[in-house]
Amino acid sequence: MVDVLGRFLNMGVEPYNFVSALNCILAQRLVRIICDSCRTAVHYPNDVLEASGLDPKQWSQVPLYEGQGCIECAGTGFRGRTAIHELLDLTDRIREMILDRKPSSEIRRVAREEGMRFLRESALDKVRGGFTTLKEINKVTFIETMR
Repeated sequence: MVDVLGRFLNMGVEPYNFVSALNCILAQRLVRIICDSCRTAVHYPNDVLEASGLDPKQWSQVPLYEGQGCIECAGTGFRGRTAIHELLDLTDRIREMILDRKPSSEIRRVAREEGMRFLRESALDKVRGGFTTLKEINKVTFIETMR
């Protein structure tokens, strides 16, 4: 999300030209929803959870699901899609950082301090709610340790 700012700068757009025009930046992705007809509980070993950037102590007790594949979902284990998203609100503080050409890592840190939830967190909420699979969100979002 914050990379959008870098793209503007790489295209030669001066920050003052886009900062005043933007209120927010929204990033979204679609993830597949587990088929209700063949949804079953699964248990991932700790090494799979760790490879996904998750703490096994927290996630080993969370019920996780996958679709086994059935006639309803044409053997895919999924039926339909849902959105995950992140929204960067361009507050005065963040606008100033952009104008000062601060690194995106700093802008990201400040956005988190101001309450921004990132794409990966939105995806993990969908997994926690049993809507999609860990494998699915690993395909659509970057696996990262929580910053």
